[in-house]
Amino acid sequence: MEIRMQSEKRDAYMDFLKGIAVLAVVVGHSIVDISRVNFLFQIIYSFHMPLLFFLSAYVEEENRARYTGREGLMLRRRISGLLLPYLGWTILYTVLVPGAAGNIGIKERSVQIVQMLLGYEQSGLWFFPVLCGLKVMHFLYWAMQKRCRRRMLQTDLLLCFVVEFFVVVLAVWTRQPYVINMLSYAIPYFAAVLLVDHEVLQRLSQTEWVAAGGVLLYGILFPFYSFQNPGLTTQAIRILLSMCVIVLCCKARSGWREHAGNRLVCLCGRNSLAVYVLHAFFMDYKIYLYEIRSVALMLFLAVLAACMVAAVCIGIAGFVRISSWWSTLLLGERRK
Repeated sequence: MEIRMQSEKRDAYMDFLKGIAVLAVVVGHSIVDISRVNFLFQIIYSFHMPLLFFLSAYVEEENRARYTGREGLMLRRRISGLLLPYLGWTILYTVLVPGAAGNIGIKERSVQIVQMLLGYEQSGLWFFPVLCGLKVMHFLYWAMQKRCRRRMLQTDLLLCFVVEFFVVVLAVWTRQPYVINMLSYAIPYFAAVLLVDHEVLQRLSQTEWVAAGGVLLYGILFPFYSFQNPGLTTQAIRILLSMCVIVLCCKARSGWREHAGNRLVCLCGRNSLAVYVLHAFFMDYKIYLYEIRSVALMLFLAVLAACMVAAVCIGIAGFVRISSWWSTLLLGERRK
């Protein structure tokens, strides 16, 4: 398969794309609610988390051979590596972030922590349970595929539909629309990784006019289209766009060369989790961006500030890694 690359210990190109995505997250959070740059804000929000989701699924699928016969162990490690930081950061956010819990007592604060963990309160940490759900789906997909004599496009399409239907039923049954809907929001990027591996779709998506059509579709729909909508039509559009992005990223990888600037972005990618969860503690600077009237200057300073915040977060992550216990609890990293 043309887009399949030989697995390495660590894929620098995937780290580079993660770095781009997580820096976009920080920039997006710094310009939110600034009406004069709302169009740019919507562009950032249409790709930063989708990019992180399909990179996660792509790397998992690319390294699938490593997990053959050990899928259960892989799943346990992935779940613990996501849910432990989810617990740790939920408690820290509630206790340390100003305004996260308000002026309430210990009992009320404990109730709020439980509600946040269960997803009944919106939280910036929603991606932990969502990514955990995608890992479970990947595990179930591998288990189901083993029972099939051969992999077929029809089987994968049916599986994607079943997964989407299951999420809808789960949302209705639990009356928990927020996290479940965000899981539904992430499914297309998982589905696109599975579908793009089929030769017929790969040949189609690698055709330049199809990729150009995906970009054109994005441009036409963008002014009228909510990328937060979890409807089935929306999901189908996201799958199409995601497949085009995956193929374009893989094409770019073949001609990609690492230089000094790329290495810095790769460093952000390798520490994307730390940058994501820590940057919320340093967002007070955005009040100064609101006062800048020049859009170009404001965006330049927002990007510069995002790079500086990322550097601080990476430094803190290095300090956290001194303790294996804290590294496991806050970053989901186990010492080998």
